[in-house]
Amino acid sequence: MRSTNTIAITGASGFIGKFLESQLLEMDGYEIRVLSRDIERDLSKEKFGHDVKMFEGDLCDQDSLKGFLVTGCVVVNLVYLWNAGEAQNLSCTHNLLAACKAAGVARLIHCSTAAVAGRTANDLIDEETQCLPVTEYGTTKLKIEQDIIEYAKGNFEAIILRPTSVYGIEGEPLKKLAADITGGSRWKNYLKSCLFGRRRMNLVHVANVVAAILFIIRYDASLDGEIYIVSDDEDQKNNFFEVEQFLMDAFGVRKYPLPRLPLPLGLLKLLLIFLGRNNVNPSCNFDSGKLQKLGFQRPVSLKDGLAEYATWCRPLLLADKASKAP
Repeated sequence: MRSTNTIAITGASGFIGKFLESQLLEMDGYEIRVLSRDIERDLSKEKFGHDVKMFEGDLCDQDSLKGFLVTGCVVVNLVYLWNAGEAQNLSCTHNLLAACKAAGVARLIHCSTAAVAGRTANDLIDEETQCLPVTEYGTTKLKIEQDIIEYAKGNFEAIILRPTSVYGIEGEPLKKLAADITGGSRWKNYLKSCLFGRRRMNLVHVANVVAAILFIIRYDASLDGEIYIVSDDEDQKNNFFEVEQFLMDAFGVRKYPLPRLPLPLGLLKLLLIFLGRNNVNPSCNFDSGKLQKLGFQRPVSLKDGLAEYATWCRPLLLADKASKAP
């Protein structure tokens, strides 16, 4: 098990990474190391706290990782190269795994995605559900998971976390919906609400994802090779209609003049297939029960998370709308 309290983070400048770093800095007893491709640039943008040790390196260059990892540390990998393709993402993963083995790390926590489930027909997806991804993103993420678990055997612990759609302040999943509500066409919004109103959103707050990472960091027993879904899908209001209505109320946007006429789920599934979506089952939920059985508890409810997001987002959207007014 761990012999140090050193946490080494790759991808710390991303959405989840920044939240994780801020949480770790509030906790005593941890040495935080982050990998940066350009330390001077990141320092100038004040991306990281003063108590963070920065190491310049690139996962594409295995030699540059020397010195970043130490014996007994816990590694949190949050990196995915969006425009690099499968081969380069797998290559970078292998470089990190080799560096983990050489340094003798204790545990690697890899943040993957629930999107690896792909086009499964199951309404309730857990860690045992057969994954059927159809997009390059989903298939690449699944191959990365498989390579990590296989390589880590006998070398160090590897744990995979699969969060669903991660939202929160500065997050992407709700940006378009929020912008459409405050500045889009009312009729287009109404039609979209009829189309997607009954579809599950599968949102999970970034604080809950980071809490799961911290929980695994501190968990004493061996979890080698385990996979855990991180979701807020137990909340029945985690669907398009309820989330849209919550944001409309929070932004002071009046209700639609006509009642919503939800598209039958069978037709919605065909539409999602036509649109090329990875997950085409509008009723699917992701089960986080396995993680909760270990003792994990979510710190943020869906309602509180949406309220926080709306409070942050509303003045930005109103200012943007005012700037575009004639």
